[in-house]
Amino acid sequence: MRINKILFTLLFLSLMLGACKKQSSTVIDNKRIADYDVKYAKGFTVNKMQDYTIIEVRNPWDTTLLLQKYILVDRDKEIPANLPQGTLIKIPVQSAITSSTIHCSTLKEIGALDIVRGVCELQYIKLDEIQNGVKNGAIKDLGLVNKVDIETIIMLQPEVIFTSPISGQSYGNIEKAKAPLIETIDYTEPDPLGRAEWIRFYSLFTGTESLADSLFDITVKNYNEVKAIVANVTTRPTVFTDMKYQSNWNQPGGKSYMANMLADAGADYVWKDDSSTGFLPLSFEAVLDKAGEADLWLIKYFAPETMTYESLKNEFKSYSYFNAFKTRNVFACNTQFSPYYEDLPIHPDWILKDMAYVFHTGLFPDYQPKYYSKVRE
Repeated sequence: MRINKILFTLLFLSLMLGACKKQSSTVIDNKRIADYDVKYAKGFTVNKMQDYTIIEVRNPWDTTLLLQKYILVDRDKEIPANLPQGTLIKIPVQSAITSSTIHCSTLKEIGALDIVRGVCELQYIKLDEIQNGVKNGAIKDLGLVNKVDIETIIMLQPEVIFTSPISGQSYGNIEKAKAPLIETIDYTEPDPLGRAEWIRFYSLFTGTESLADSLFDITVKNYNEVKAIVANVTTRPTVFTDMKYQSNWNQPGGKSYMANMLADAGADYVWKDDSSTGFLPLSFEAVLDKAGEADLWLIKYFAPETMTYESLKNEFKSYSYFNAFKTRNVFACNTQFSPYYEDLPIHPDWILKDMAYVFHTGLFPDYQPKYYSKVRE
């Protein structure tokens, strides 16, 4: 009997040891194998596991919730068992639809523009590769985002659709395509380098991580160099931005992306004490009251002709009441010809240098501005 008890005990221990080894192997198979440090962006996190990658996109309008959870799996390998819940994406992605020029410019930056099969808002895309692709039929023009050509999208059968969600708005017909939506909320990042870091987010889907990391490192270096040059200036010009649209004049909130860029470029933004990260919909009177005596006025506009002080006054006579208008210190960027919106998300360092040049020209004697120029008579 004693021998039987000993044999039973040994058998039991052997079975337990085997079970422990099996459990340990399972843990190893699904453990995180590499740290992925998101340095500036707040909108996404990445966990690299042994057999897949998890990307979580936070809901910018309710940060206690997730907007999306993507599970990325190598397309040349079998789909692992027991994947966590989330939207499965096989990588690298081979075909995509884009809904904005920013998606296209970012994909070009990381050498992945060739996956684009269709685009929305073609009139705002300045990339020759896209325009020529549409002309020769390789890329489809899908119309406006809110009136998208869903039949053509279904015909194209894209693996993913890059989208930019807006609070309170649905995607409408585009969801009928049944393709996973890659939701990019980079525009909600208050830190310019945080927004630029989304280039790394795209690269996770396209298999171009090393390239994206190196490009982002260059952007960080250039941005911080400009920021350091103007950090200790003793005089910062007061500044406000843009123009009214219909009844509202949207000024950047004091903690917004643009407000932070203005500060980093060495300006004293008029609404710097505001605590919001979005835009402030203000009346003309409110802007005139707050910014009427500001030193400088930065404007972005979209027009076939170059802005002059006369055309600015003809558009709205009361613009001439601003001190910056009277002293001829209005600087403008015509986005019909300038790639401002394409460059801003991924190259804030380029825009920052233009702004810093406007605010402190003497600190950049050899620089030629690329975006902003002084409004002519």
